[in-house]
Amino acid sequence: MKEQPQEMVMNIPSDFKYLGAVDAAIQDLAREFAISENSINDISTALIEACSNAIEHGNKFGKDKRVKVVMGFNGASMTARVYDEGDGFDYDELLNRAAPDPMSERGRGLVIMRAFTDDLKFSYNKKQGLCVKLTKISSESEPADDAPEE
Repeated sequence: MKEQPQEMVMNIPSDFKYLGAVDAAIQDLAREFAISENSINDISTALIEACSNAIEHGNKFGKDKRVKVVMGFNGASMTARVYDEGDGFDYDELLNRAAPDPMSERGRGLVIMRAFTDDLKFSYNKKQGLCVKLTKISSESEPADDAPEE
């Protein structure tokens, strides 16, 4: 029988001070599902970037707007969906744009999210807003932190 995915939903205000709660939740839950440490760090990094973008660019720090985060675990894979209440943007154009200047402080979010996930998707509808879906598959072949290097 196929294992049912397990999900947790968080709704946070559009304020960066709540990012620590999102980070703690994904890290703690992923450990409960025996996800590898490297994979936990990867999905956490990508998730915090997606939430930061939702707060700043999607919700424009609107005090009346929320960011919804849905974290899902299914075997060795994790997904995180981040919804903002903004008007969306042309994500196809963004995905096809040349890589940003690595020395710039702006425009690296997509590069970070792509680098730390196995799949990255954007979608938009008026009811749910913009959704960024991040997927990470935990590598079971990762060495333990205390394993000797060869």
